[in-house]
Amino acid sequence: MDGETFRQLRKDRGLSLHAVADEINSLSFISKFEKGDSNISFYRLEHLLERINVSMEEFLYVRVQNPGANLYYYLSDRPFFMTGKFTFYLNQIFKCNDEVNESRNFQDAIKQMVELSEEIKGETRSAKYLRLLCQLLSMSYQLNDDRDQGKQISIDHFFADLQRRSEPVVKYLYNVENWGVFEVLLFRFFQFSFPVETVHQLLGTAVSRTEKEAGVQLMQRMKFELLFGTCATFINFRKLIWAKEVLEETEKLLHDQGDLLNSTKLLFYQGWLKISSGSIVAGKQNCEQSISIFRILKQPSMQRMYEEMLQGIMVNQENHDDSFIFS
Repeated sequence: MDGETFRQLRKDRGLSLHAVADEINSLSFISKFEKGDSNISFYRLEHLLERINVSMEEFLYVRVQNPGANLYYYLSDRPFFMTGKFTFYLNQIFKCNDEVNESRNFQDAIKQMVELSEEIKGETRSAKYLRLLCQLLSMSYQLNDDRDQGKQISIDHFFADLQRRSEPVVKYLYNVENWGVFEVLLFRFFQFSFPVETVHQLLGTAVSRTEKEAGVQLMQRMKFELLFGTCATFINFRKLIWAKEVLEETEKLLHDQGDLLNSTKLLFYQGWLKISSGSIVAGKQNCEQSISIFRILKQPSMQRMYEEMLQGIMVNQENHDDSFIFS
């Protein structure tokens, strides 16, 4: 596949084998590589791509563009490209999660989680964690299904069970000194199952890594999602001072950046915090202003999602144990 992709990129640019060959990659070596008859080292491939003015990132992106290979739409507000099975399955899991949030067909979602879990093969760390995530989300779906049927449930018992099951992920994150994309994604999508104190302790590490690897597109996408997601967790568990600190940091990061989407989200979360702090009228006004901006910007999915969140927030204000909103 690598050789075929390179050959297509070379031909697209009107370059012959003779024009690309040099002392590092001979004409005969390039010909064999393009036909799939020879392997290539990272150094030689990088050099070869420079000869046709294609970056490694672009090469990897083009390499996976075939029928059935899609951008990832369900892990972020905006689609992004990232190679690897871990990201692929993570996207599949949250595609299902988005669908169940719309349909509230929780038993069907549990079935899909079981099927996905069985599809994820191997005993690598990433495979184990993906199967665990399917299990944790299935537990959440069952809880919501029980709620809808009016069954008596114990929220404290539920979260204690989540936290116990997610202990291997927490232990792993504490033991890794230099986080990369894998660790940031683990924190982002497992943090709903962590003890809230753990989320508070690890948030700084997660955000700092997104800044150090800001050149990676996904890290840019994740930074504000980390902040908003943890803010939701802190509000849910009545850690309002921590939530306020997160929103203040978010406001600093967004200052004069022209990021209208995240600035509008920030307005909503500021309103949510006000509601949870007792300033219900002012907070609700902020949330409704945010929703109005999404409507003006013709973002119906965003508008609908935040309208539903606001409904849940108002229910939660009446009974703190009745509704939890994780974003």
